[in-house]
Amino acid sequence: MNLEFKEEQNFRKWWHFAIAGFPVIIISVMFFLVQLDVVQTKNNQKEPLFFLILISFMILVFVWFLFLKLETTISEKGILVNYRSIPFCKRNIQWEDISSIAVIKYSPLTDYGGWGARYSLSGNGWCYNVVGEYGIKLFTTNNKPFLIGTQKKEEAEKIIKQYFNK
Repeated sequence: MNLEFKEEQNFRKWWHFAIAGFPVIIISVMFFLVQLDVVQTKNNQKEPLFFLILISFMILVFVWFLFLKLETTISEKGILVNYRSIPFCKRNIQWEDISSIAVIKYSPLTDYGGWGARYSLSGNGWCYNVVGEYGIKLFTTNNKPFLIGTQKKEEAEKIIKQYFNK
């Protein structure tokens, strides 16, 4: 029986949108204030062009943020993890390349400095996560740590037990 674990995680909490949208709002307010000043002083400066470019860039970053998605697949072949919309954040790890694996509770802020595709300078290695405090922690055969955030702790544990060390 070939069971497969699939999980997709997105940044969809209200505070994710608040953090991503905050710079757009601040830059837009600054643009409005500069425009108000330009109209009142009848001064023909180039700040509006700068702010329009900056606002456009920030809106593009916000839209890019909406498309971020962490996809994890665990199958009989191994673990495939892909952080969509981030170049070079795709890993395919075969079971024979894993020396140890477990679902653990961790602290995204203290262990990895936050959420996303992160590298820990304190020796925890790479981490791909979105939200939560549970992750699939593995060590490769060359002793490199890697953590994949998960919202489906029990399902991940079950499938790992089925395929690891078979």
